[in-house]
Amino acid sequence: MKRFKKINFENNLYIRLFVVISTILILALLFPVTKSLESEIKVGDIWTNNDLIATFSFPILKYPDELEKEYKEVEKSILPVFTYDDTIPEYSNYILKDFLGNFEMQLVKLRKDSSHINTLITTFGANIGNRETLDSILTNLPVLIDEIENELTLLVNYIYSIGYIDKRKDQIQSDSIFVRKRNIEKKLRKNNFLDLEDIKNYLFITFKKNSSYDTVKLNLYEFFVQNALKPNIVYNEHETKASLNQARVRISKNVGIVLENERIVSRHQRLTEDIKRKIDSYRIAKQEKEDFFSLAAQFLGKILHVAVILLLLGIYIFLFRKKVFYSTNRILTLSIIILIISFLAYITSRIESELPIDFLVFVPAASMLITIIFDSRLGFYGSVVICLIVAGIRGNDYTIAVTNLIAGGLSVYSVRDIKNRTQIFRSMVFILLGYLVAILAFGLERFSSVSQIGTEMIFAIGNSILSPVITYGLLIFFEKLFSITTDLTLLELSDIHHPLLLKLRQNAPGTFHHSVNVSILAETAAKETNSNSILAKAGALYHDIGKLVEPNYFIENIRDEKSEHENLDPEYSAQIILNHVEEGIKLAREYKLPQEIIDFIPMHHGTTQVKYFLNIAKKLGKKVDEDRFRYPGPKPNSKETGIVMIADVVESITRNLDSVNEEILSAKIDEIIRNIFLSGQLDETYLTLRDLNKIKESFVHTLLGFYHQRIEYPSTK
Repeated sequence: MKRFKKINFENNLYIRLFVVISTILILALLFPVTKSLESEIKVGDIWTNNDLIATFSFPILKYPDELEKEYKEVEKSILPVFTYDDTIPEYSNYILKDFLGNFEMQLVKLRKDSSHINTLITTFGANIGNRETLDSILTNLPVLIDEIENELTLLVNYIYSIGYIDKRKDQIQSDSIFVRKRNIEKKLRKNNFLDLEDIKNYLFITFKKNSSYDTVKLNLYEFFVQNALKPNIVYNEHETKASLNQARVRISKNVGIVLENERIVSRHQRLTEDIKRKIDSYRIAKQEKEDFFSLAAQFLGKILHVAVILLLLGIYIFLFRKKVFYSTNRILTLSIIILIISFLAYITSRIESELPIDFLVFVPAASMLITIIFDSRLGFYGSVVICLIVAGIRGNDYTIAVTNLIAGGLSVYSVRDIKNRTQIFRSMVFILLGYLVAILAFGLERFSSVSQIGTEMIFAIGNSILSPVITYGLLIFFEKLFSITTDLTLLELSDIHHPLLLKLRQNAPGTFHHSVNVSILAETAAKETNSNSILAKAGALYHDIGKLVEPNYFIENIRDEKSEHENLDPEYSAQIILNHVEEGIKLAREYKLPQEIIDFIPMHHGTTQVKYFLNIAKKLGKKVDEDRFRYPGPKPNSKETGIVMIADVVESITRNLDSVNEEILSAKIDEIIRNIFLSGQLDETYLTLRDLNKIKESFVHTLLGFYHQRIEYPSTK
């Protein structure tokens, strides 16, 4: 576990390789099997490939829905099988005697204790009704028992002489049934037998409720028949299913046969229902002939197929997006986005529907996510790769690839310069426009009906509405889960009403205005050098927040001529100045600022020295350890942090110039950049000399706007 905790997941090459390989394998598993490797075909399409010749003989299969329809017809024609149980009548005689014995015993108990009357009802269904009837029954008990026994015996013999069937006759679909007695099976009409409802009706007609005795007897007989009497014509589910299976086996699964070397379809031939059936049957037959090694080779082909597509994206990321390439979180984010869309494509490919459910694969949502999280170029490259993978999963469908690429490409450009989260929903119009144009183009090309085009457009409208909603939800998910800082997050942090900036403005107004000026300088310079101007601006706003801890020790916040550093040891003063970096990092983490912003706090000073107090210490003749006057670093490691370092020094120095014009500013900024460059602070920023020249020109232009010369009006005497 200790070794596991020491692993740097964000920068670990092996973890990134594992993510990529896992993604390739999962996508390969989502790709279709042999029968769907060729593009999906429809009746009416033109066969554009070469003549398709059968390499072996195979049957022309019926479609599953056709077979299912025939199976249902067979089910209706198959008669249910019942078994005659001749042991039931003899067994029922024992049940009858036991039933009557218990009934008589219960009545005898009632002579001693009438509280047992409820037991009589629940056990035998005999509702006596009142005490008078009970007394009459108990007085004539032997006669009543003999009468009930004779009537029930006659009833049982009558029922078994006809046959008591254990299923309701209205639940048997056929008019006739097979009755099997030992090895003899006869086909008989179901109405020849009695079911429970028939027996109840017979009881009601035979034993009318003319008196209290009749009511008691009728209730008793119904209870006996329903709970004690067993049917002697018993449904045989096993034999019925066996008969049904035999009938299903006899149904032919094919409508013909194609012989070896027979032409299935010719090039440029229009596909009819018969030709499509032959092609589909040929695919299935080819799949059944595949052995293990063939399937393994096929899966290897799928892996290579996916790997080649992702390699195109990988090369672009390696060459032009180093930060993405070396970040596990970013690679994992890309992988999850691709897998989500691919899984949607897989689900829609498995659902058999006449509706255009391929529009439920929200490719535009993936395009917008990649664009917002990374940038528009990676968003477009990612869209191309996702469209190719989706088309492969959907059976190499060219139409799906192009349609989604148009909609996805437009969605990329719709969020390229996004300024707030609500702008995501502006993409609805662009996505819908892309889909409608593609649907209309392919619809006219294929002579699709108006209703078919209309249905596709309805689904496209749904996609265009849901894609921005999905993007909005998943964007928050990725930002929180993988600690990804998007331009939207940076724009929100650049708002001067952020709580931390408001606190800086209130407690250290000089530092606040300095930070705002630095952010303006950094933003304009970043634009000139094709850097991330939003990141540079946000980083500049927070680079000095550590001065909030002790603002009065920094010159821009001193309102009178007296300084807090008077009477302090220069080394102690230097430590106060140096500490604003550490304090700034603590504050940034307390307010949960992203790491990209926190990096500006130590990097805007790099490993430079607090020369003012270092020089004072030297003048005092003190023994000086120069490292105690040095910022801890690290040095700037990006164009944006390098620009903010230069902007911080330029803003501080030029603010104190006695006079300002273009020549003075240009010379001073040249000197500042030269000193920073020669001290090695920009070695890791990838800033070129050309970039530095552009930065200088941008600073001069911006500062002239800050410190523009005023017209000197003539004074009056």
